[in-house]
Amino acid sequence: MFSTIRQCQELVEGFNGHQTTMLALGDSGEAFNLQDYADKYTEARDAYITAAEALKLATGPYQAARDAYVAATATYTKDMYA
Repeated sequence: MFSTIRQCQELVEGFNGHQTTMLALGDSGEAFNLQDYADKYTEARDAYITAAEALKLATGPYQAARDAYVAATATYTKDMYA
């Protein structure tokens, strides 16, 4: 639908301040409010970004330990067969 998240954000930002209530496609008669959707989307996006940043920060020490283990194993193996 949108090629980037930024395009979707720009669309949602474009609707801010406008009348964004549309009739629902159904028999319920309830109205669909784009601003409600935008608020939920923004909240979910913010939670996702926070979690992604936390994951990025948490994986650094594990990657460093893995790299040290690989280097130590390579050195040990090289010394054994040299």
